[in-house]
Amino acid sequence: MTSKSRSTEVAIVGAGVVGLSCAFELARRGKSVIVIEREEAGFGASTVAAGMLTPSFEVETTPPELVELQLDSLSRYPAFVLEIEAASGLSCGYRDEGTLWVSRHRDDELELEHIRKIQEDRGLPARRLTGRETRQIEPYLSPRIIGGLLVETDHQVNSRKLVPALAAACRNVGVELVERTAVRTVERTGGRIELTLHSPGDQTVLRSEQVLLAAGVWLEEGLVTPLPRIGMRPIKGQIVHLKGQLLVNHVLRNSDVYIVPRAGGELLLGATEEEQGFDMQPTAGGTLDLLRYAFEILPGLYDLYVSEIDVGLRPAVSDHQPVLGPTDSEGIFIAGGHYRGGVILAPATAHWMAELMTTGSVPEAIERFGVDRLIAQQQEAAG
Repeated sequence: MTSKSRSTEVAIVGAGVVGLSCAFELARRGKSVIVIEREEAGFGASTVAAGMLTPSFEVETTPPELVELQLDSLSRYPAFVLEIEAASGLSCGYRDEGTLWVSRHRDDELELEHIRKIQEDRGLPARRLTGRETRQIEPYLSPRIIGGLLVETDHQVNSRKLVPALAAACRNVGVELVERTAVRTVERTGGRIELTLHSPGDQTVLRSEQVLLAAGVWLEEGLVTPLPRIGMRPIKGQIVHLKGQLLVNHVLRNSDVYIVPRAGGELLLGATEEEQGFDMQPTAGGTLDLLRYAFEILPGLYDLYVSEIDVGLRPAVSDHQPVLGPTDSEGIFIAGGHYRGGVILAPATAHWMAELMTTGSVPEAIERFGVDRLIAQQQEAAG
């Protein structure tokens, strides 16, 4: 095995959508950046994500501070996509048709009205529709649909296009992307931070002035750092891909399932939520549930064919909110725990983390999401 040493201003551990977005922004601000990924860019959750840019997704249970961060990020998305596409020459598959929530019975109707009122209170516009109006927008919906809620400010991006475009954009602005290389240790030595990198037949010591940990579910799995554990864990999610006739233009949602259209007649049905550790095997039960729920609102999908069943691991901490900011170890930062929100929060995460790492001051927009809250929660639980 060969050994060598290198240095950089910023080392980013993890090449998911969050790590790559931060790398892109930091490089555009003049930093020299190396991104290290244990597999390949997007492995884990990023390329499995449905790509819905929907602050309305779980508005009732989402804290106001996180809704504000989502709205901030959504407002940045058009420029974010244009910059990535300009730097990479690749499409991100950005679409802005909106989300159409649908109801099948009175309980669904009560839920949609409840969601509409909550959105109105939080400044998120939504328009209630009758069953006829809903089916006029999407004619292939089941005749049993009795109402709808149209959220036109919700958009989407194709994560399978976004990640390669981000990776290419990063390289084109000077970021070095090192794939299939594991970071084993991160430790402070003297005035700099040292990372030990391992790849087949090679070991490298990378010295860096700053380190951003954006390793998703692997933040505390096989990675030794000077930081206290914060309880990062994987939440398994299965998504079914269908292909065939183009049935819908909007993202469809109800309380059980979402249906996301992509170019070429592809539909994504998602997503399960399972505490199964690092298991990434699709299951018959998960597939059956998604197909059954989707069929109830869009019966035409019966004639489509299953092209893929995909599994991703969402990174989550105890309160299911992101972890953004500095740590007690000088020069080491965290951008993780985005749970279901990695794609929508990528532009805001990149912007505010770059502000923090270039100015040294924690921006108010992410102050609420610091790692200290988790350590305080653990201390409170312990005693």
